[in-house]
Amino acid sequence: MNNWKNAVAILVIMSFLFPLGSHETNAASKYVKLELQWEDGRINHIETLLKDGVTYGSFFSLGSNAGLHWEMESDKTAVLKRNQKRIVVHMGSKIAEVDGKEVDMGREPVWYISHLYVPIRFLASALEGEVANQDTKTGKVTVTGLNNYTDTFYGSMMGYNYTIRAGKGDLDITNVYTGQKTSIPLGIKDINLNTHVLNLNFKGTNKNLLIVTIEYSNRKSGEHDLYTLVFKNQGLIRKTIAHGLKEQHETLKPDGTIQLIDDKNIRIIDDGTGDVLEVIAR
Repeated sequence: MNNWKNAVAILVIMSFLFPLGSHETNAASKYVKLELQWEDGRINHIETLLKDGVTYGSFFSLGSNAGLHWEMESDKTAVLKRNQKRIVVHMGSKIAEVDGKEVDMGREPVWYISHLYVPIRFLASALEGEVANQDTKTGKVTVTGLNNYTDTFYGSMMGYNYTIRAGKGDLDITNVYTGQKTSIPLGIKDINLNTHVLNLNFKGTNKNLLIVTIEYSNRKSGEHDLYTLVFKNQGLIRKTIAHGLKEQHETLKPDGTIQLIDDKNIRIIDDGTGDVLEVIAR
């Protein structure tokens, strides 16, 4: 194999296209069920590998579920990473690196039918979870408390891409045709999908204004911060932020007016011009 790194990438992509269960197993290795319970509320059921008495998890598959990017840094080094997370394993070595610290995985990584596997106890811990249960009869493994490290959020509307990056806290708008970029400060920093939900929504008005709303909701309390931006001919004309809302706020009213809410007031905005028609104290 002249270009092993490229071949690995192709094999990993193929592994996402074909379920693990479709591959033939052998006497030394078999697939068992793995239940992944995430802090953000998701539950995944996939298959994982049991080999020589050790349960392994797919390095790239679990990493992708955790919102991490994967890459081969060299022919023998695989990496999962985001801004705040980095997991490195080396072929032929039991020693991995998690956020700059060396960790003994107990066993070396294993390539098996197009997947790179590492011990599931190590990978669960690296993703801030733990193996909660392992059925001795079926081999089924349950992992709980896994973290989601997604830190970039996307939306698109009318030829523009809208991006929020957790570390920056701004809304970046990019014209898909020209590449021209605009950045609007929001102040949404340290976004954590394990404790919150972030939704980015778009709505056009009858007179061609564009309303962009961003809801950042606390999973436990249900309270949310609401960021509302109004655009006219792709230019920002209004922006409001309301913190700690307990009920949903209807921005576009049936009479065609727009209601913008902040921490103190509700402003009634004219569709089309964006002029303030009325200010109501909350």
